Amino acid sequence: MELVWNLDDLFKNSEDFYNEIECIRRDAEEFKKKYSNVSIDKELLLKILDEKWKLLERADNVWVYGSLMYYQNVKSEDTKNLKVSGEELYNEIDSLLSFVDLEIVHLGEEKVLEFISLNPLLEVYRMYIHNIFRMRKHIKETEVNDKVRENNDKINKLLNIYDTLLRSVSFGSIMVDGEAVCLDLSNYGKFLASKDKLVRKQAYRLISQAFKEQEMEFANILSEIKRLRIENSKLLGFKSVLDDVLFSENIDSKVVDTLIKSTNDNLGLMQKYLSLKAQIVGEEEPHLYDFGTPVADIKRKYSLEEAVSIIKAALAPLGEQYLDVIDKLFDGHIDASLNENKHQTMTFSWHSYSFLNFRGTYVDLKNLIHEIGHIVNYYLSEKKQPYIYEDSTIFVGETASIVNEIMLTRYLIENSESIDEKLFYLTKEIENYFTSVFKQVMYTEIDRELYEKREEEELTAEFINRRYTFIRRNYYGEGINYEDEDCTEWIRLGHIYRWAFYSYKYATGLLIASLVVSKLVDEKTLSSEDYIEFLSSGSNKYSLDLLRMLNIDLVEDDVLTNGFKVLENDLRELENILKLRND
Repeated sequence: MELVWNLDDLFKNSEDFYNEIECIRRDAEEFKKKYSNVSIDKELLLKILDEKWKLLERADNVWVYGSLMYYQNVKSEDTKNLKVSGEELYNEIDSLLSFVDLEIVHLGEEKVLEFISLNPLLEVYRMYIHNIFRMRKHIKETEVNDKVRENNDKINKLLNIYDTLLRSVSFGSIMVDGEAVCLDLSNYGKFLASKDKLVRKQAYRLISQAFKEQEMEFANILSEIKRLRIENSKLLGFKSVLDDVLFSENIDSKVVDTLIKSTNDNLGLMQKYLSLKAQIVGEEEPHLYDFGTPVADIKRKYSLEEAVSIIKAALAPLGEQYLDVIDKLFDGHIDASLNENKHQTMTFSWHSYSFLNFRGTYVDLKNLIHEIGHIVNYYLSEKKQPYIYEDSTIFVGETASIVNEIMLTRYLIENSESIDEKLFYLTKEIENYFTSVFKQVMYTEIDRELYEKREEEELTAEFINRRYTFIRRNYYGEGINYEDEDCTEWIRLGHIYRWAFYSYKYATGLLIASLVVSKLVDEKTLSSEDYIEFLSSGSNKYSLDLLRMLNIDLVEDDVLTNGFKVLENDLRELENILKLRND
């Protein structure tokens, strides 16, 4: 069996691709000439918006096709040119058509809403127009915007310095099976997962000590990035960096507060798992470097045919309509086959197309079902929504993919042929909560500490070390031997540098998906038809309003707390399995 793309629905060949680029450029220029500085009424506004979004859809198709062709063959100069041409065209058209939003702003919100009431065909653009005026409140004069751009350029330069400094750190060598092995950030994780405690200890300490020696340089970079982000948020009229970050998706800041509170209320679950894991791997006095060791390991390989069969069986509870869409997408929308010309490490979905290299491991199986969640979401939205709302919000997209992961784990656990196999899949799911919820919320607390509680303080290495250690100790608990070297972990967490308040999205994604699975499969309070309707909504509402379609309100305290029930049940099951294993 092969899974490869059929991109004929986009373009038959590169000649058609380049011809379309020229046509779009010509049509966009004509559009701007025709509609710049004209008197707009309710009929003309509809015509302008319809034509604008049709042009953007065409440019988007060019961008998608060029990029997909490149990742399918990264060794070709021709496909590289396709990718660059597609990106350049979309950015060019997006910029050229930006005058339309300014014309709408000049009309004024009251006038535009009047047009919508008089012309029902404009109703489809109501949310888009609402968002223009909502965003407009934080669009400043040229001088302010220039300063924000200047600060963003400085941040990007600092990030380049961070990346360069990170790559330049020398870690030395460790002894593995009697041989010296050079340690670096690419192989570090493998050695932390070693069953040999001495190997784990050497790797952890060498990395930590190397970063300790350069902690001041890393702290200075983070401190300056923090200062620039705070300055930008104030220039744009936001109360805080958090409000700035949440604004684009119209997320209430209470969501982050509720997430942190719910997670702190359930820290006992994580600490219980760490205690169980320490017992399983035989560590009576565990250190932080002992938790990377897998609890169980299986060598099973899956053929592509087996993977497809497992995925369909695992997702059967989502209903026949969902399975019908999967069948359509297996025919030309997934490129999973091994090919030396493909990009070898990337896994992604774009529109209704997914890309990965399926080598038959559990991780490949998990990646495949995850990406199917994304493209089913897009496919359903594409069929039901106008182009302007086809793409889902981050919250919806992550729900769609992680629900599939949870369904897969449930199926694999239920159909395990041995205790070790069941233990393997169960601990994979539990550790997903550990990394995607608890650790990400911990990082969110660190963001809050840096950007809000200590807003005016310069970030010294000593200060970050102290606060990071305090917060992490609260999360991991007291049943661990902490060491002085533990304090520098923040240095290698690139997302703390690259984004502010980004980590919380991973946590909410898994907790929301857990709630959806419970509602769909366990409680049966959510029908597969309602779930399909949710996936078909694209971005026609703001994220929190879309989630309310599933009776999930992230502002409510008990909602996210209920998302931990899956983890609670998993831990109970883990204890039962361990009893069976020990008997």
